[in-house]
Amino acid sequence: MKKISVSLLLFLCIQIHHVEAITTDLGKIYLEGGEYTEVNEAIQECEAFLKRDIALPTRLPPIAFTHVFGSFDPKHVPQLSIYYLVENAGRTHYTLNIVDNVYERSFPKDAKTVKLPDGNEMVYYKRSDFVHFNIVKNDFQYTFTVDKVSADTITVDGMVKIINSMR
Repeated sequence: MKKISVSLLLFLCIQIHHVEAITTDLGKIYLEGGEYTEVNEAIQECEAFLKRDIALPTRLPPIAFTHVFGSFDPKHVPQLSIYYLVENAGRTHYTLNIVDNVYERSFPKDAKTVKLPDGNEMVYYKRSDFVHFNIVKNDFQYTFTVDKVSADTITVDGMVKIINSMR
């Protein structure tokens, strides 16, 4: 019995160490892959490319994100993307995509509109496992995308508060 207990304890210790190694490597995996960078680096690259400043929200959803990454893709439609992840949740994602307002946008027929305190409108709709919130501000289109798991936490009212925090 003692031999089985020691073996089980040893096995669990090895598994816990393996999980910790995976956990600490997520940030490294994203950043070393080349597609993602530190958020500030992606923002600076985008602002330099577009030759103007981008207003960003100072408020986040009430979720304890463990990682945040950025990317800027200047091809076809130049787009800045900021990805917020909760590592151990597996499906908790919150993404902000920003493009110049010169690019045409279209929405599905079932999209809903909310008037914002500053006079702008927020358009939102659900597709697949995601909810998309769209606004135009300072000549940029902002699309906030929330996965279905987080949609109960990140409500329309909460998204209005996030958008109102943009500076």
